[in-house]
Amino acid sequence: MTPEEKKRRKFMQQMSGLGVLGLVAAAGIVGGPYLKPKELRLRPPGAVDEDEFLGLCIKCGQCLQVCPYDSILLEDIDGKAGVGMAYIEPRERGCYLCEAFPCILACPSGALDHEHDSIEYVHMGIALVHDPDGCLAKVGKPVPDSGIDRIYDHTKVLTAAERREKRVQISPNDPEKVQLQKELLLKLEKHRGQESCTICADMCPYHPDHTLAIGMVAAEGGGMLPEIREACNGCGACVELCPVDVIKIIPRKSYADIYKEGGESNV
Repeated sequence: MTPEEKKRRKFMQQMSGLGVLGLVAAAGIVGGPYLKPKELRLRPPGAVDEDEFLGLCIKCGQCLQVCPYDSILLEDIDGKAGVGMAYIEPRERGCYLCEAFPCILACPSGALDHEHDSIEYVHMGIALVHDPDGCLAKVGKPVPDSGIDRIYDHTKVLTAAERREKRVQISPNDPEKVQLQKELLLKLEKHRGQESCTICADMCPYHPDHTLAIGMVAAEGGGMLPEIREACNGCGACVELCPVDVIKIIPRKSYADIYKEGGESNV
């Protein structure tokens, strides 16, 4: 590891202890024009700059209709920016970075840029570990059943029995959307009761190599912690899947942005 890489890693570790509100303030993304949302929303993949997005999104819901994971929501009356604006609430359902990015292709207005429909152009935000002392891998606690069970409640394609029994099977006759969401649950089930939680790193959807975005590293004082890496594009999957909610997303920022804006004065 070069000296510069060591500085950048140290900076990210320091930022993890500030809490998300402090990080948002440090990154300079609080406030804005009256018509902006109460808080900066995580937008779907391919979203243009926020001010432009607010002007271009026609609230048609096409991105929501084609999302295979039901990740996209439409702003309700409390959102301040206008009912129907597309966004993602990662704790409720992260984005799983579909290969074809159907949300981008479906957007008729340019709010989701059709030129940015591949993984190298998707920069939704960045994940940060805001509560490292609460991480199960750090404190040596096993993955609780509740941490797995809650994802069944997020999965809209399930029958009532599948949701109640926490058991799914993939049928050849299942539509692709149903298969994808069930595959996610089956992969997650492998972590049920796991002594050392590695869900965030194992299930990161960044492709082709998720270790470029996140990995588990030894923590100071013992245990392990997730390390957010430069390829992280803020999809929010780790936020949804974390059993104890220790990861948050700063929308509209990248690792490089935060390092550039605050790193030189903090390392």
